[in-house]
Amino acid sequence: MKNLRALGFLFTANTISGFSQGVSMIAIPWYFTDTLESPGLFGSIYLGVTCVSLFWSTIAGTLVDRYNRKRLFQMENLWGALTFLSIGISSWFAGGVPSLPQIIVCFATTFFIYNLHYPTLYAFSQEIIEKENYSKISSWLEIQGQLTSMGAGALAAVLLSGVAGGPTQLFGLNFNIPFKIEAWSLSEIFIMDGITYFLSFLLISLIKYKATIVRKIETGSIKQRISTGIRFLKANPLLFIFGNAAYFIFVTIMVTNYLVMPNHIKTALGGTGHDYALSEMFYALGALGAGLSIRYIFNKTTTVFGNIALSALGGIALLMLGYNTELKYIFFILFLLAISNSGSRIMRVIYLLEHIPNSVIGRASSIFQIINVLQRIFFIGIFSLVYFTERTYLDFYILAFGVLIACLLLVYNYKGLVNFKTNWKEE
Repeated sequence: MKNLRALGFLFTANTISGFSQGVSMIAIPWYFTDTLESPGLFGSIYLGVTCVSLFWSTIAGTLVDRYNRKRLFQMENLWGALTFLSIGISSWFAGGVPSLPQIIVCFATTFFIYNLHYPTLYAFSQEIIEKENYSKISSWLEIQGQLTSMGAGALAAVLLSGVAGGPTQLFGLNFNIPFKIEAWSLSEIFIMDGITYFLSFLLISLIKYKATIVRKIETGSIKQRISTGIRFLKANPLLFIFGNAAYFIFVTIMVTNYLVMPNHIKTALGGTGHDYALSEMFYALGALGAGLSIRYIFNKTTTVFGNIALSALGGIALLMLGYNTELKYIFFILFLLAISNSGSRIMRVIYLLEHIPNSVIGRASSIFQIINVLQRIFFIGIFSLVYFTERTYLDFYILAFGVLIACLLLVYNYKGLVNFKTNWKEE
């Protein structure tokens, strides 16, 4: 495999920055749910940030196809470092608790970096690896990402609640902890996040690579570049259907993990911040299992069939979340949901990398992301209403119904998707 050293730097940088990002994205929702006791307020903020990301996602896709992807990685990490360090340090000197606007800025920054990071990551990977390695790299990216998330969940469980020391019970087992760790403030977590962004920036600066494909860069206006992405998907309607239907399980994850789950664990299941962080860790463990095994499990089938089967598993897990009323079962259910989402993402990414030219993949991905964001806005708006914040089980049933519709779309178009050939000429 060519550019193996470059991939090593990329994966390492991705791990370092993603580790602290994961802690922040667990800490912020829980702060609103537990400290402020206002999940509805966080829902409104999440909705607002998601609405803004609708416009940002449109621009992000054009940047991915227009500019050097390594430079984009550098800029996003520098952006994160400056934002989190400035807010973390200033709020720490002011007393340790960031103001509400500062917390919103940190949450929005992480969210917007995600919107740029993943289209850039997949496009850059496609640019520097050979086509026969797409499946392998998709699995590696998932394994790396989920190991990072699992570590972030474990660290968040410690930092949010601290460690009292002495006799402790976990999962029905007794432990004697010989040390004590004080819970961290949001300011300290933000400072840690900023430092890791900066370290990631330095590592990416060391990347040297030779592209395995030659991409034609469109230099027109943003409007013209967006138009090209739209024309590509109009010329390939089956690809449009697949990209959106296979992506829907991700809608359920974003809405569940950041909006519904913190409130569900606290109010419906009587859990704590420690339980919420552990649920994220178990989710990451399931996703890691998917990264290690999914491409072997579905090796003798098609990526389309893999998406159908894994989405169906996700629908079942969502129904179980709605039906379950005991905290002790939540970790296993989230483990299944993680297998569904991560396994489906691997299958989806392989299919898209094989069928979308590198010169237009950023814009095509951004269109899928825009539609995904619109769907999230719809569900976040509904689930932020008091009626639903008091009946979180209904949220899971509604999302499961959406997954069922997505599965049926894939089943109906199965034959065409399996035999699909891209219709596109470079302009």
